Amino acid sequence: MTLFEEQFEAFKYWRAKSSVEEPSFTPLSNGSYLITVPGIEMPPGWDRKDATILFVAPPGYPAAQPDCFWVQPGRLRLENSATPQASNDSNPIPGDTVNQRNTTWFSWHLQSWNPNNDSLITYFKVIMQRLNPAR
Repeated sequence: MTLFEEQFEAFKYWRAKSSVEEPSFTPLSNGSYLITVPGIEMPPGWDRKDATILFVAPPGYPAAQPDCFWVQPGRLRLENSATPQASNDSNPIPGDTVNQRNTTWFSWHLQSWNPNNDSLITYFKVIMQRLNPAR
């Protein structure tokens, strides 16, 4: 089992404590992995109650840190119909196996990453911190 697979299994176990919908991953042709996390309850302030979160573990992960994420279905907006900060509806997932997937991309970068301590769980928590509060 690779380090990525070990971390993914830990992430899946961690998510099972709070969700019945299981995350999955898809190997991409560019050497990265697309992690899909369905059934996410969106925090207050968004125009929908739930969504799927997608993010990429890049080639070289965990030495190479994750960067940015996507929300599906696309056109995610604040409850006042405003476009979220640092987001875009037309930025595709690099190497995605689903043609023209409908997502909203968030440019959200980690301030620090330690491949010896940080994991998929760490990055998912960062994503959720970005989404709460809605902005």
